[in-house]
Order: sequence, then structure tokens, then C-alpha cells
Amino acid sequence: MKEFFDRVWQNGDIYAGHQQGWYCVSCEEFKEERELLPDKYCPLHPNRQVEWRDEQNYFFRLSKYQSQLEELYRSQPDFIQPETRRNEVLSFVDRGLQDFSVSRVNVDWGIPLPNDPSQTIYVWVDALLNYLTAAVEPDAEPTIANTVWWPFDLHVIGKDILRFHAVFWPALLMSAGLPLPKRVFAHGFLTKDGQKMSKSLGNIIEPFDLVDRYGSDAVRYFFLKEIEFGRDGDFNETRFVNILNADLANDLGNLLNRTMQMANKYCDRLVPNVNPADLSAENILKSKGEQLAKQVAEAYERSPLVKPASSFSP
Repeated sequence: MKEFFDRVWQNGDIYAGHQQGWYCVSCEEFKEERELLPDKYCPLHPNRQVEWRDEQNYFFRLSKYQSQLEELYRSQPDFIQPETRRNEVLSFVDRGLQDFSVSRVNVDWGIPLPNDPSQTIYVWVDALLNYLTAAVEPDAEPTIANTVWWPFDLHVIGKDILRFHAVFWPALLMSAGLPLPKRVFAHGFLTKDGQKMSKSLGNIIEPFDLVDRYGSDAVRYFFLKEIEFGRDGDFNETRFVNILNADLANDLGNLLNRTMQMANKYCDRLVPNVNPADLSAENILKSKGEQLAKQVAEAYERSPLVKPASSFSP
């Protein structure tokens, strides 16, 4: 932490300043007034009102890196994925970047600021630097020179912290003279019954309980079918059960039952020994299967979570 902070400090990118505005304690972030819900509620924590803060802090010169970040997004169009999240970041940056506070006062926990122990490092600077700490071997001294896996190929994050990872973090790394991660992928929210899950609301999905009652295959099937990768999705147990019954029990179950009856009636309970190589290229099942295998391989190669795999064979 101190080594990284010193690099940014020596680069002239941290200065003392005054900050006032609406602050969400749960997000640990200042909010623009236009982002807030009526009566000053946080859009991400709709049961918590923001509070007014007026304090002296230390700031990072984020505005200095406006053009460098724009060039990053332009030269590496897949740096932020999916496309909808990339567009969000481009829109935010296009409005003009403002310097942000990297310290807090009157906080009884946290890492003291190296040049001013009366303040602590802002949690969203502290948290981001853990990526560098994680890139050091367990027994090695935690220094930047001892990072062995940095930069990472991919950050997989929630969409609510995209701004920290796709704007603040790259700018901090630029200031410290360190390479950037290759890609940031922001997934959506999983809500329950149309509401965001939270500890304060107590509306949590217990995955182990769900698997115990319905089985892991049923749970996997629902989430793969119902929630598009990278987008928001909602879990409702009634809909979950109805989909399982309709798709698995009724459709696939009925197909299996009819197939077994026909095998019993017409094939003396035996499955023919068919060699795919003996089937003509016009065979509908063979052609469909081969095309599907090709589509799956191409999808894997395009995936932001998988390195290109030219040798992939289905």
C-alpha cells in the first residue's frame, strides 16, 4: 500500500482538498444528486438514505487521465465487457472526469494515510490494491517488484462496482506506472422476486438449500436457461418449479418416455448400434449435431472468460 501510494504521490497526482456531497455509507461512495431516488435514497440501497458529508480529504487527479482512459477504451474495445457495460463507462467518462477522494476522516478502522495518519485510505483504493497483493507469492515480501502474476487477464465483477474497476483502477495504475489488466467483465444482478437481495432485507437465496431440495442439475438448468450471461436476472421459486416441470418433466420427460416405449415395442428393447461415419452428410440428426458442435466451439472462443482456443475440439 505505502509503495503504491508513494508512487502516485511522487507523480503529483494526490493533493489535499475539500469535499462535500451526498454519501452512501453502504456503498462507501459519494453520489451525484441526479443519481439519487426521491427523498435522497440510494438507488443501490433503496432502504438507506444518503447523508451529507463535508470534510477535508486527499484527492486523486482522475481528471488528468481523461484522454488516456479514452484512448484505452478506443484502442482496446473489448477492455470492458459486455457491450452494455462498456457503453455505460463511455457515457460516464464522456461527461468529464472529476478528481475523487482517496481518504476519509473520523474512521476508526482502515489503513492510515502514509503522509497523514489522521486520515485513512478510502476503502475503494485499499480494496483495489489487494489485486496486487494477491499477485505476490505467499512467502515473498509484499512489494510491487515481487508480483508474479500481474497483470491479470480478467477482472470479473458486479456491475455496481464497474466504475471503480474500469475508470478509477486503470487511472491509478497509470499513475503508478504499472500495467493494466487485460479485460473487465461486469455481470448483472441476481434479484429475488423482483427485489435486490440484501442482508438488511433478509431476502437471500440459500443455494445449498435449493440444491438439497431440487438437485444441482435442476438449479444449473434454470440459471443457464433463464439468465443471459452478463445481464440481470430474477429468481422466483414458483417460476423456477414451473419451468422445471414444463421443460424437464413434461417436455424432456415425455420425449424420454415415448422413446423408451417405441424402443420396447419396435426394437426388442435394444438400441441400434449406429456408426456416425456410416451416415450420409444429409442425415438431419448428423448435420444438426455437427453444426451444433461447431457453434459451441466458436462460442467458447468468443467468450470473454475463456482464452482463444484454436485447438478446442468438441
